[in-house]
Amino acid sequence: MDADEAQAREYLAALVSGPEPIRPGQPALAVPEQRAEVVIAVARRLALKAAPRPGTAAGPNPAPELLSVAEALVVDEHPAAADWSAADRDRLVGWVAVLIEHRGEDGVQDLVRALAAELRDEPGGSR
Repeated sequence: MDADEAQAREYLAALVSGPEPIRPGQPALAVPEQRAEVVIAVARRLALKAAPRPGTAAGPNPAPELLSVAEALVVDEHPAAADWSAADRDRLVGWVAVLIEHRGEDGVQDLVRALAAELRDEPGGSR
């Protein structure tokens, strides 16, 4: 096992061991702050468009191994995530996981662009 492989294993083990605490600061992408309901609605709309059968009316049905990835790399990085309820965060994780499953990084980029457009379309912005 080389050093890169060891680092990759360590990183993945940390991702699945539990959620990281939400840290203040700038996210990796320029993600506009939004209320949880807005982010969930946008993610759901994109996931339903991206996946042939993303879930049911009750919620999304992503590959289970993508839930931790969606939570750690997308949901936890949203600048307003600390203000959202656990239930809202869980709903969003599912829809983001569907986006990742069917669109990969492009799905995440689509989400960021759609959130920015949503913010521009709202009078006075949203939080």
